[in-house]
Amino acid sequence: MMKRDLRFSRRNFLKTVGAGGALLPLIEADRADAACIVGGIKRLYLLCWPNGMLSSINTWATAGNDPTSWTLAPFQVNANLQQYQSDLLLLNGIDYSVIRSMPGSGERTGHACYPAMLTGANYQTLSSSTAADLAGGISVDQYIGNALKAGGYGGLVSLNQGTFVSSTGHLSWKAAGQVVTPNLDPTSVFSQLFSGAMTAPPAATMTPGTTVPAAPVDNTKKIRASILDYVSKDIARFANVVGTADKQHINAHLTQVRTMEMELQAMAGAGIGMAGPGMGTVTMATGSCLPPSVAGVTTSKTSVGADKLARLQMDLGIAAFAADYTRVVVMQIGDQGAGQLVLTWINDTTGKPYAAGGPNPPDANTGDVNGFHAIAHRNVADKVLCDTWFQSNITYMIQKMKGITDMSGKTLLDSSCVVGMNNMRAGLHDTTGVPVIMAGSLGGVFKTGRSLALPKGTPNNHLLVSLCNAMGTPAPSGGTTFGEAQYTGELTVLKG
Repeated sequence: MMKRDLRFSRRNFLKTVGAGGALLPLIEADRADAACIVGGIKRLYLLCWPNGMLSSINTWATAGNDPTSWTLAPFQVNANLQQYQSDLLLLNGIDYSVIRSMPGSGERTGHACYPAMLTGANYQTLSSSTAADLAGGISVDQYIGNALKAGGYGGLVSLNQGTFVSSTGHLSWKAAGQVVTPNLDPTSVFSQLFSGAMTAPPAATMTPGTTVPAAPVDNTKKIRASILDYVSKDIARFANVVGTADKQHINAHLTQVRTMEMELQAMAGAGIGMAGPGMGTVTMATGSCLPPSVAGVTTSKTSVGADKLARLQMDLGIAAFAADYTRVVVMQIGDQGAGQLVLTWINDTTGKPYAAGGPNPPDANTGDVNGFHAIAHRNVADKVLCDTWFQSNITYMIQKMKGITDMSGKTLLDSSCVVGMNNMRAGLHDTTGVPVIMAGSLGGVFKTGRSLALPKGTPNNHLLVSLCNAMGTPAPSGGTTFGEAQYTGELTVLKG
């Protein structure tokens, strides 16, 4: 039998055995997969976290147009980014202009930027509490995903994930006021991708004083003991009728799936991040810094293992890319303030692991005294330590994506762009001059190996336009505008 005359395509095979659409990677023997590779797949990964890329005592990378003419900042070197300098495209100087120019009355600090980060639009609701803010337009992930679907792509519009998102500070929006709730439970994401059975996360409640539902937890796992064990004989038969290269790709992908499955089981056994009745009740906050407080959250437990959960969510997103399950992922670590996020997995300035310490005495609205929000307000050496860990997640994504090749012989990173974004520059609510860290060229569209100092006043909208256009899904108004029309323009400098 000819390799291209397989009775089952990859997708049909997975449907037949009842497995999820990401259990097998793209393979050359599948005509549809091969056509995708020939046509050129582009993938966008948006990784966002709060409270600033920098502190008052550290700086961003120097500027330069090739890897030999600029240097990473010391905290970025400590995050092991230096070995990937040629894969990076750093931006210094994005402004969240819309947060200052939109009409209405409400908080306009960096904490309030979340609904604008991926929309660039005036808010439908601008409130004195960021918990009640509602975006005023579609976000870039949904726009790109919908455009891909309209062009014939059959995968998911976007995969939206999160870790320790305990408030309503969300990034992804189907339209004005219509939030896309991130799935906080990697067990549920695993089930969606690989075992084919998942209930969609419920819609978030955006009214202050009501409960924000957590993503559904599907602990049927021990995932039927193992999804791989359940379909192993079927997969073995399928792998025997494809070529050697395809079989190698299948085996490598399944090894990653097995690793993630074992990590889930280990986390569940340790009580990390699994289940729980929800993230608490959102209530209005008052005072000089106004992210919402979250009732019912036990500060000593909520963020334990959040680093492992975040990395596992990243692995799941990468696996979804490898299977062409989706071409857009949004991953959110923390909400707009992350007041109870205690980075217990890194050491403080005394060399001891961070530990929850109770409400922050200067301002209880900022959360735990050792939480990331309070650390950001102190904005000194311990903020740099936290910044280093967040930057290391970009390193992790690069390593993982460069380690996976598709049938073209190129890595996932070659056809992708990882975009690291934050809601402020440093830890004191500043919404101008915000850095962005990018990795990957989107198939050669962006010129990497550079660190760019952008003109003062460059609106975030220009970056959103550039991402749309680079993904082959032109932004509205002929590829010139995303969000508010007053901020029309594109960052053409990204192309070199």
